[in-house]
Amino acid sequence: MPFLRRVRSLVNECLLPLGIAIVRTERKPSFRPNITEMQVGRYLIQVPGTNQLSATYAAFPDYSGHLGRLTTLLNNKYPGLTGLDIGANVGDTACIIKSAADIRLLCIEGDDLTFGLLEQNIRQFNNVSAYKMFLGEKTETISATLDKVGWNTTLIPNTAQNGKKIKIISLDDFLVTQSDTAAIKLVKIDTEGFDCSIIRGARKFLGRAEPVITFEYNRGNMDAIGEKGLDTLAMLSDLGYSLFGLHDASGRFFTMAPLSNDELIRDVHDYADGRNGTMPYYDFTLFHERDRDVAEGFSKIERARRAAQAMKTANSPRSMS
Repeated sequence: MPFLRRVRSLVNECLLPLGIAIVRTERKPSFRPNITEMQVGRYLIQVPGTNQLSATYAAFPDYSGHLGRLTTLLNNKYPGLTGLDIGANVGDTACIIKSAADIRLLCIEGDDLTFGLLEQNIRQFNNVSAYKMFLGEKTETISATLDKVGWNTTLIPNTAQNGKKIKIISLDDFLVTQSDTAAIKLVKIDTEGFDCSIIRGARKFLGRAEPVITFEYNRGNMDAIGEKGLDTLAMLSDLGYSLFGLHDASGRFFTMAPLSNDELIRDVHDYADGRNGTMPYYDFTLFHERDRDVAEGFSKIERARRAAQAMKTANSPRSMS
């Protein structure tokens, strides 16, 4: 660097009579992630290179696939239904839902970069709208640090002075601004640990509309923010939700059981602690008693798919070698 300063000094001596000088400035950081294209269902979407979605779908082709099958069943029972996609990311689950049925869809995403691509990706759909916000148990402003920004933003509430002020809105408060909320029969939530908090913030809506709810039960993220989880499942039972289905982190169906089975619920909760279990998290799907017929149809489809996958694996050349 001393050599460059000497060169700059010599050049400036030559330019001085012209009233010109070379001045060193700070380089402004710039970040523009590499954008790739991937297919989900029948649609192509733009995904930032920092986002792990491409790798996830490549490793687990049926990742979130149950959403499409669930959408088909619900659309058969409730023609003209509306879906809520909370934690919509760049629109991959919107693609799965819209590939199954062309329903009205409300997408909610809080991350700046991700939301921009979400808006771009949903332009290919009809009757889909996007809202940039973070949801929680109640409407308030919290102090939080943001992890995995730009691909899987995780809010970690804290009281530190360096925490960022984040506006949180309850789902009940958001839905006051929307029309025909009784038509919302599908709610998907994937918000890196805030899922149960969002559900508690939607108690009025859930008690009124009784939609099927599918959400991520991720103990690693939940423990990081002090989320217990079990009390939320108990609340749903009080609201009339009677059955739950489980898929593992790869999208493979695990079981369907009564929500009243406290011992099983505790086992499920304790097993997927994000550290020791081979299933780091589940996708819970909760059915109100009024949708027992949908739950039974869903479990029949998912069990048949699991059996077919097992048969395919058993007949593969690798398994027979």
